[in-house]
Amino acid sequence: MEKEIFVLVGFWEIILSIFMQWQAYTISNIKTFSVQSWILGIFLLWAGVFHGFIALIILALLTIITRAIAMPLYLGNTIRKQIYRARENKHRISTGLSILISLLLAVFGYLVYYLILAGHGQSLVSIPITLMLQGAFLIVSRSNAYSQLIGYLVMENSMFLLSFLFSELPFIVEAGIILDVLGVVVVAGLLMRVRDEDIEKEEELLG
Repeated sequence: MEKEIFVLVGFWEIILSIFMQWQAYTISNIKTFSVQSWILGIFLLWAGVFHGFIALIILALLTIITRAIAMPLYLGNTIRKQIYRARENKHRISTGLSILISLLLAVFGYLVYYLILAGHGQSLVSIPITLMLQGAFLIVSRSNAYSQLIGYLVMENSMFLLSFLFSELPFIVEAGIILDVLGVVVVAGLLMRVRDEDIEKEEELLG
């Protein structure tokens, strides 16, 4: 049952990442990331209850509070004060081509697993690999600083799933807390940089 739930969670995480490539409005990507984090947090909460591991339950609640609620709210409020950032005006790659590349990355993620990691017995590892590639592509395909930040946070979500497959539960908790703290630091650092930039330069943060 745990395997089936993991596949379902991974499937929706990837679908939502591909959906982000469709969006021109930054706030839509922030909301989509929030949904991703809710799904991840609920999955970790279920796993913590299923295994009777209190620390994992705490991690799940921390994930929901920081990644599903606090970060999206903070980023959303910041964008509302900076209207010129609300829509991505300069796409490095067209929307149609971005979606096509995202689909090809999903295939590539499975090939990486099949050709390199299949012998290690983790048949589900292609899911976090694919999600990580989707996050990295979101970073390099967008010029808006907030969209690039969302790509980074999507990559962090993939690390949660990867840790769940390869590590004992205590390590998942430690890694998860580090990722949450690191995410908060990255958000704060990026927003400080954005605040200090001129409006003419606001679109460019090279990934």
